[in-house]
Amino acid sequence: MPRVSRTIIGFFGRVNAGKSTAMNLLTRQPTSLVDAAPGTTADVHDVLMEIHALGPCKILDTAGLDEGADLGAKKRQKTLAALEECNLVVLVVDPRQAFLSGRRDVEAFVAREALRLGKNLAVLLNLHAGEAPPAAARDFCLAVLPPDAGVPVLEIDLADDARAGALSEFLAAASPAATRAATLLPFLRDRGVVLLHIPMDEETPSGRLLRPQEMAMESLLRRGVPVALYRTDLHRARHRGSGERAAERGRFVAFLDALAAAEGVQLVLTDSQAVDVMDAWVPADIPLTTFSVMMIHATSGGDLTLFARGAGALDALRAGDRVLIAEACNHDRIAEDIGTVQLPRRLKERVPGLVVEHAFGREFPPPQELRRYAAVIHCGGCMIHEQKLRARVLRLAAVGVPVTNYGLALAWYEGPDALRRVLAPWRS
Repeated sequence: MPRVSRTIIGFFGRVNAGKSTAMNLLTRQPTSLVDAAPGTTADVHDVLMEIHALGPCKILDTAGLDEGADLGAKKRQKTLAALEECNLVVLVVDPRQAFLSGRRDVEAFVAREALRLGKNLAVLLNLHAGEAPPAAARDFCLAVLPPDAGVPVLEIDLADDARAGALSEFLAAASPAATRAATLLPFLRDRGVVLLHIPMDEETPSGRLLRPQEMAMESLLRRGVPVALYRTDLHRARHRGSGERAAERGRFVAFLDALAAAEGVQLVLTDSQAVDVMDAWVPADIPLTTFSVMMIHATSGGDLTLFARGAGALDALRAGDRVLIAEACNHDRIAEDIGTVQLPRRLKERVPGLVVEHAFGREFPPPQELRRYAAVIHCGGCMIHEQKLRARVLRLAAVGVPVTNYGLALAWYEGPDALRRVLAPWRS
């Protein structure tokens, strides 16, 4: 399944400012429940759509940031997480509501956070029955914007169905220019085989390959790069009996030599859990890296610097430190699962007394919880969009917690040479 890069647009503001009405106007359907009762939006609602002038988009409707009580605090946390993911933050303001309250702390907070995080910011002033707000109310609300920020503002009656086109055009103009997704394997030549080493095990889903493997194959075939696939039995490859190991290695080496003689091998791309075997078996003159490193390179926008630095930070781990293993997808974890079995075991072998915790799925700990970790090890991020991964990375950077990746962490466990080897292709 190809990855679709979407512009993420979120509506933010106080309760009953018109965020859900804006969502419904844009999508031209009752996507969000609209009611005068405060707190009607109980969670972040999202919808996928195309805006002709912009392309594929994901639109977010969020809960009001001024809702009180404990439930309001939980909604606020999810709203702030949504803001971190957005390419365009749209501040929805009811000028009369804000002016009569005498407060603009919500509006100031949204504007400040959007600009601090480097997001594009736009403002919708929600009119009543098409009537322009009093100048004093308009000026009161817009005073939260830095005068030199050039934030676009649209005065619009969000309840007027005829204004849907104007809203789409405004959002397209306010959004950042579309950016191309990072190429999965940008350093490859047209000539030379890429060997995909896929050691299928109990965790491999029936009837299909894992998404990074499928994505690599599709990308290579589309570019016309020759592709070969090979499966090693890792149990035999690591067998205590030298005969079993030698036989398994012999079969692999014979296959690799045949490819090298026929076409030449320009890269071996392996599953992260097999980096120890492949590092020993693949000749030093053939580049080697992992699917997980490939994915984190693409999902992070083509820059591995932060993750490579985070792998180096693992050297500083000590007994009693906490490490968070973050996996962005949900699946039934069995046998030698990388995130729950292999990584924790190897980390604790290197650092006895280390405390390993987990975060699964699309939720990620808030900054105040992240501060307690000495490091975070993230999966390749193949099941989340680039913006969500970058939001996580920004959150970690803000609290000074180093982050690395499954593939890099497993290579680190094998030693400095293995870590340098899986990083080398990306630095060429």
